[in-house]
Amino acid sequence: MKSFNTFRTYSLVFFILGLFFIAGCDWFSKSDKTGSCAGSNVLLEIKGKPALTVQEYEEQLDMARKANAQIDMLIQMMPNAEKDIIFRGMTTAKLMQAWAQEKGIDKSEEFQKQRKQLHEAMDSQLYMKHFDEAHPVEVSDSDVAKYYEEKKDVIPALTVTPGGVDISFVRFEDKNKAEQFLTKVKDVKKAAAFKTMAEESKQTPGTAVINERAPFADALKNAVLEMKKFPMIKIIKVSDGAYWVVLATGKSETVYRDLKNPEIHQGLKKMLADERKGQQLESILENLKSELNVVEHPEYFENKMQQNQQATQEESEEFDEQQAPEQV
Repeated sequence: MKSFNTFRTYSLVFFILGLFFIAGCDWFSKSDKTGSCAGSNVLLEIKGKPALTVQEYEEQLDMARKANAQIDMLIQMMPNAEKDIIFRGMTTAKLMQAWAQEKGIDKSEEFQKQRKQLHEAMDSQLYMKHFDEAHPVEVSDSDVAKYYEEKKDVIPALTVTPGGVDISFVRFEDKNKAEQFLTKVKDVKKAAAFKTMAEESKQTPGTAVINERAPFADALKNAVLEMKKFPMIKIIKVSDGAYWVVLATGKSETVYRDLKNPEIHQGLKKMLADERKGQQLESILENLKSELNVVEHPEYFENKMQQNQQATQEESEEFDEQQAPEQV
């Protein structure tokens, strides 16, 4: 049991380290040398020198909290999480750092290369963050309302019940059988009666709402959507040679999700903001390319594509040769 608890504790420790890494903070590089921490309230000493202060701990905890809500959830769920998990996680990181420095690993060419790559990646995140903050996008409630009207028939999540022509149907492979069934149901007005008579005739009836997006053959959809009076019953031949006896009972209006729902409103607002930001970004980047005299050289990618195609062709030819029967 003790070994299991130890494993679980260290799993949480490394989980916390992962959250600090995801936060994009330069925590590991902030104190490259053990003892470089500022402040008098020392939380951790290594070889007699301060390695972690209260100030550094709180700064990094605050940064991680802003980057990942799971930190706050962890603290709320576990009263001792700060000491037993977060502080232990930072201690673990500091010990690993001290070990690497003792071994001279941080001076190796591979370590320096990886550090440079990591710093460049973090710098890129910061550049994008500041660029994004410098070019905000405004979306008003009226913008969201207009967007809702434009997109309510396009975004499936906004539809509660699709509108269209309500039909009941039976599909036949044989035209004569379809006509015989039509004769039986020609005076039927209601879907329930149609269903009963179909089952009595040993047929399998179905129901559907037909609109432009309905997953039915175009011949069927077009014939149904052209109907003007209801109820109406007729045979419709579709492209696969089948004959459908269709009873159209009327039209139903589409029921949409309410824009007043905060979740719907906020979701559409974010969607519209993202669209506008993408359009704005494209325009700004084109202007920047012109201002900064940016020149792209795509020949590399064209050559690389040709090389990949050639390699694929050679592999295919080699495979064909291996599969060809040997000549006797």
